[in-house]
Amino acid sequence: MVEENTAGNESSPFMNCIKPEWDENGKLYWPGIQNQKKSENAKAVLLQPPVKAIPVIFLPGVMGTNLMGTDEGKENDIWRGDSLGGVFLKWARKDGTERRELLNPDTTKVDNRGDINQTIYSPLSDDGKLFPTRRERGWGEVLSFSYGKFLSVLQGALTDDWQQALNNYGKPAPEKNGVLSQLVGKSLAESKYAEITGESVLTQQELNHFQNFLFPVHVYGYNWLQDNKTSAEGLVAFIDRTIDLYKNHCGHGMPFPAGQEKVIIVTHSMGGLVARYASQVSGAKDKILGIVHGVIPDLGSPAAYRRMKVGAKQEGMAGAVLGNTAKELMPVLARAPAPLQLLPSAKYLSGAPWLTVEGAGEDGSDVKLPQTRDPFGEIYLNKTLWYILYESDIIDKDEAVSQSNWTNYVRLVDKPVRKFISLMDSGGYHPNTYAFYGHKIASDGTLAWRKTSISYPKNIHESDRQLPNNYREIPLSFNRSQMYVVTSSKTPGDGTVPVESLSAICRNSEIKSILATGVEHQGAYDVSSLKDIKDRPALQFTLRAIVKMVQEIPIP
Repeated sequence: MVEENTAGNESSPFMNCIKPEWDENGKLYWPGIQNQKKSENAKAVLLQPPVKAIPVIFLPGVMGTNLMGTDEGKENDIWRGDSLGGVFLKWARKDGTERRELLNPDTTKVDNRGDINQTIYSPLSDDGKLFPTRRERGWGEVLSFSYGKFLSVLQGALTDDWQQALNNYGKPAPEKNGVLSQLVGKSLAESKYAEITGESVLTQQELNHFQNFLFPVHVYGYNWLQDNKTSAEGLVAFIDRTIDLYKNHCGHGMPFPAGQEKVIIVTHSMGGLVARYASQVSGAKDKILGIVHGVIPDLGSPAAYRRMKVGAKQEGMAGAVLGNTAKELMPVLARAPAPLQLLPSAKYLSGAPWLTVEGAGEDGSDVKLPQTRDPFGEIYLNKTLWYILYESDIIDKDEAVSQSNWTNYVRLVDKPVRKFISLMDSGGYHPNTYAFYGHKIASDGTLAWRKTSISYPKNIHESDRQLPNNYREIPLSFNRSQMYVVTSSKTPGDGTVPVESLSAICRNSEIKSILATGVEHQGAYDVSSLKDIKDRPALQFTLRAIVKMVQEIPIP
């Protein structure tokens, strides 16, 4: 039993403040209350925490979920992000053939065995009893080096304020205020790092209301190789299971009328597309209280084209993991629907060209694509031009194999990829959506193949002359050739998604608030501790959005 003795008043010289505890099923109880001393003026105060749960479900971005193999019944780890160094050592030297064999959407599934960050950022642990364990809530499904610390901080921030209030009950002055109390009255518009539309500053009344609920953080990992439509349908089922867990099996239920229970969703990158599809196409809208989208590639990004054509070497260690060259990366992406669903849609730049090829026209003029607002016909499914998206013979030189590769690729792109992108273009957004994006880092707003040349040291042998991965040598007539290099417009964005991709969000009336800040794409949710939140506008925005979402939910 945990007790606190506090000074009483004249009618109550002695008071026991009894803190709550939780059993294995998340049920609240006050230990030792039956053993309290009986005296004329003694009092026992049962400190009442919130008991009704509103689950928060986090969706990672592309490559953000651990995958295991299912081939021949073997559940060996395929893609496991316990540490960046470990992933780098496993993948940096694999060629295209190995990568294609391992990263196959048909022989992989989500792996929940990954490392879980064990840091607890609140007085009471969320890892069991108060909530199901972190592993039971799916935390082992995502790359620990990318999201482990963030998940711990997010969970801590969502439970810290009421726990600090409970710990400080009866004390003349709080020893520590909850982390969200620091956001009260703070305008993100005043930050030199942020620009915001639709801002509603957090009030103390709103925070007080928020503290009447519990927010267990769950993770929905998904196979980032398979069709995002399939992942979205899986999310709908996951939402149903999560609601059922708190409605019937764990804790004290949810603060919603019967049959109207809802969850909150927080997304990173491609996870936002999965959540949007689940909400707007797959029928989950009424089961979602609200969505926070972080750096969502809403209309796609030319970065998806660049990675396919030349690899990701320029992106450092993460690029080496993904695949340095086209030979390493193209064979994987060519049969993985989800990464292809990140390509620019017909609505990107309102249909204007985003790919330029210098001097490639019959008259020597520049070719600019798409010319007819059809990136599929002009770029993604075009087989005749060297700058088209997919080269089916990049590692398979046999003509029959190459043709089979192309046939399978066309079937994939012309149906699930095109259909998903089209539905996203017209699907709209959940009516309680908040979004933040990066607007400071150079990104691929447009791409251009520029004519160039390259020279080698005079003493280098012919066999040792290798082109940089972003160069292409194109044969011309009369045994001539022309060298091209792909260049980026380096327009503002988050390093991967340019601001142009967010134009649909910025124009949509369903979006409650939009924050533009200096976040980098992969590290959009980077945070080191509760204290660090004060320097993270994106995370402040996310937490404040969650507080705003619950204001119309009646206090239990």
